[in-house]
Amino acid sequence: MPRLFLSVDITGSTEFKARFTGQGSEAWLATFKAFFTNFPLMVAGQIGFEFLDDDHTPDISVWKVSGDEVLFQVDPKSPEEVTSILLALLRTMRMYEDKHFQELPLRLKGTAWLADVGGPNIEIEIPELSSGQGAHLDYIGPDIDLGFRIAKFARPGTIVISLDVLEAIMGAENAASVAFHLAGREPLKGVLFGYPYPIVWILGAEDRFDFLPWEAEADPRMAAAMAASGPTPPAELKQVIDNMRLFLKKMHGRDRPPVTLG
Repeated sequence: MPRLFLSVDITGSTEFKARFTGQGSEAWLATFKAFFTNFPLMVAGQIGFEFLDDDHTPDISVWKVSGDEVLFQVDPKSPEEVTSILLALLRTMRMYEDKHFQELPLRLKGTAWLADVGGPNIEIEIPELSSGQGAHLDYIGPDIDLGFRIAKFARPGTIVISLDVLEAIMGAENAASVAFHLAGREPLKGVLFGYPYPIVWILGAEDRFDFLPWEAEADPRMAAAMAASGPTPPAELKQVIDNMRLFLKKMHGRDRPPVTLG
């Protein structure tokens, strides 16, 4: 069963905490406590708003937190649901920054990927973390690892997505509501036998990158994205996916079929 995993991480958090060296955690604790308390509620609210006119609303839940990152899981029923979920997440990130980080040197960045739980990826219970409210479940597998690999290339104000997510959305009826930006390729440890993995960022169709000047100056990928004439054409993205499949089949005898939702 393909499951959508989402990660939202706070950028600039290490430097922010370091400002208060010697003052104790109370100086910065409220900012992060508010994030872990309020952001998941805002995500659920925005997803409810996104699916207000639909018969089905995806049930999104917090998978776990790690450092300054909160991870969600949801079982989408269709490619269209994946698109709408990511639009809701992008909107929540923007709203949260505007409300809580306006005067702080903090930003939010996101990651989205699909993993077939029960196939090559498995669900396990962590007894030490389970409680009377139920079992604490974690996930391991190659597709789970992939999400954490591409998260390295997430940037403020946008979401980096896996190729499975890209392909699912490109085939969705509401694909026109988002825009994809190919931000280069990078070999990832343990992924595609070293074949450079495409780094794809997603925004709403009418949105533009809102990287701050000093962010773009320090990051060539961000600078190139802002200087680009527009989103990456779908034909180019399809070729990227086809090239990946050809490499896996010809060089390693592996088939990588598209993920089927619903």
